[in-house]
Amino acid sequence: MTDDPLLLRLGQELDYARRMLDAMGDDLCSDPAVVMRHETALQTVDIAGQMLGHIATVIRSSRREEAVELIGMGDLKARLTRRSLG
Repeated sequence: MTDDPLLLRLGQELDYARRMLDAMGDDLCSDPAVVMRHETALQTVDIAGQMLGHIATVIRSSRREEAVELIGMGDLKARLTRRSLG
């Protein structure tokens, strides 16, 4: 884990945002009609939450490259490890 207090706080904030998205998704998923009408959007919210969690872990890590390698989401890992920033 990094010793940088700002990076630790940024990671905490990303985790907080992820928890808010998770709670919102849980609330919306409790209504079957909402799930039927907005299944794809709800899946997108879930994926965004997962991404925030992984990014928070990388930001807090003192070994960021190794933390990126541990990410299970192939698309996110590919974007974080691509050569160009464009």
